[in-house]
Amino acid sequence: MAIDVTIKQRGLFKKPLTEAELSPAGLRMGHWNQAGVLDPGPASDGRVLCDPVQPGRGCYLQAAPGEKERAYLRQTLPCTPRDLEIFYGLVESLCRFWKTDRFTQDGENHRLGDIPQLMEGQRKGCAGFLKAMAERWKEDGDGVLTGAVYPLCLEEETLERLSTGDLDFFQRFLTQKQTGDWYYAKPNFFRHKNGTDVLGVYAITEEVPSILPLEPFVPPLYSVLLQGFDLTTEQVTDWRVSLNRVWEENGEMKADTLGYLSFAEFAQKVKLDQCPRYDAKHVLVEVKNLSEVLP
Repeated sequence: MAIDVTIKQRGLFKKPLTEAELSPAGLRMGHWNQAGVLDPGPASDGRVLCDPVQPGRGCYLQAAPGEKERAYLRQTLPCTPRDLEIFYGLVESLCRFWKTDRFTQDGENHRLGDIPQLMEGQRKGCAGFLKAMAERWKEDGDGVLTGAVYPLCLEEETLERLSTGDLDFFQRFLTQKQTGDWYYAKPNFFRHKNGTDVLGVYAITEEVPSILPLEPFVPPLYSVLLQGFDLTTEQVTDWRVSLNRVWEENGEMKADTLGYLSFAEFAQKVKLDQCPRYDAKHVLVEVKNLSEVLP
């Protein structure tokens, strides 16, 4: 479920969009990588925008600097009240820049004056969507929520609370989980020259707080966001962790990979099962000194 809005510029003399309109001051901007994690900067086909203080689920804006014809915005549902404010704020600012009060939402024509009513309707709808989503994931026993900054594997107690449709709790939960300064470790995959075996590698950098799974797995969003990707966790024959160090030397940043460990050996050395829990499948881990875990 999503809200889809299209804004068209009319008139003979058309103004091109600039970065100032596409990334308004005060908002965080980036693009989702293959794991659904927000990386800095726009993608070639658009950008994700969210409140840096209350990230929520973020919204997608498809337009590039120089665009004169149309802009397309999408807000995934259910979303938070702050998401709706950001989304409709962008709709209004783009309309005003192009000197139009008209836009199309989900195939229907609207004017700027309709926005308060649209927001209220979507807020009520989001509570129902939230209930339905949580109930479905409770039945399935699994679920990944795409946030603006990180994907989240929801724990049972969180699903119980979300199943009440409490949007204020939903907003607080997403804020808590997405405002830490953490690196989300996503696996890279390499096929052996024998054509059968597959290696999955997570990267850990010294003194960098990271989100790492308790058990390695192929993120489900890879098959959604990467065209032609069909690898399953069961097909990965070897899981490892690369151990990296970054430092500054003569005003330049340097980096080096100091070694590799099997995932199981790394988990044992850092006591991964005793690290603070991040979500249903991940923990927060920080290796202060790589010499403590290197072979």
